[in-house]
Amino acid sequence: MNAAMKIIHSWLSLKTWIKVWLIWLNLVLLGALFFLHDPLGLWTLVSLPVTFVFLVWIAVRQGGLVRLLGVGHLIPWIPLLIYLELRLFGEGVGPQIIFTADSRLFIWAVTLWATLAICLAFDAYDVVRWFRGERFVLGTRAAADAGASKLAPKLG
Repeated sequence: MNAAMKIIHSWLSLKTWIKVWLIWLNLVLLGALFFLHDPLGLWTLVSLPVTFVFLVWIAVRQGGLVRLLGVGHLIPWIPLLIYLELRLFGEGVGPQIIFTADSRLFIWAVTLWATLAICLAFDAYDVVRWFRGERFVLGTRAAADAGASKLAPKLG
């Protein structure tokens, strides 16, 4: 099975709530397309290919989806979250994002902040679990036995 098929195999084994979460995460991130007039929109979009490269590199090296993938989010999104917090709570790195100035940007920024914070908490926990020995590839018998994923269906 080639690398792409191994990644698809792992994806198919994910629990439904995780797939829904990942779809939500990506929709919120892609919301940046509506806010290209603000540096936050631009920085969010810049983080996506960086994240993608990390995720694909780790997944290919590991033979599928593993808990270490959290690193692919932590590296680009911790700085993005810090930048976002600085914009929401002050003017240290640019004009403060406030509801009365641009309500749509503010609502998206708060949604992005909450989504990133939750995602990074999951990711940090996953990376710790990987370093503690939970190194199975999702979709495999070991992952299913541990309750981490379903056993993935056979492909092709």
